Amino acid sequence: MKKVPIAIRVHNENLSLITENDVKEVIAEIIYALVQLIPLGFVTTYGEIAKVLGLSPRYVGKVLSTNRKPIVIPCHRVIMSNRDIGSYTINERKSRYFKRRLLELENVKFTSKGKVSKECIIKLFDVFGG
Repeated sequence: MKKVPIAIRVHNENLSLITENDVKEVIAEIIYALVQLIPLGFVTTYGEIAKVLGLSPRYVGKVLSTNRKPIVIPCHRVIMSNRDIGSYTINERKSRYFKRRLLELENVKFTSKGKVSKECIIKLFDVFGG
């Protein structure tokens, strides 16, 4: 069964269509809210966020790459499903070093191969989705 979003909203007694951009903004805010729930010292994956929301992990990554409040919305706490940290965009430049350093400062543990330790990963779907 295909889900159909609500196409009309009421604002100041006027009817207006919800645009695709409105939907994208709402989805981004939901992603940001989930990311803010990841506690210090832990991470989750793009795939876990995607699973909770029924989205593509790549879409989650795309949204987080445009995060304009990088410490308030701690997107550095989201990693790849293979436990690699991926990259981090700061001042329009990608920096794996900066992302890893932030995680280390938050007490996230790494294996000798540079992967995030399993005990530091939260399965959001288990908490919120299932």
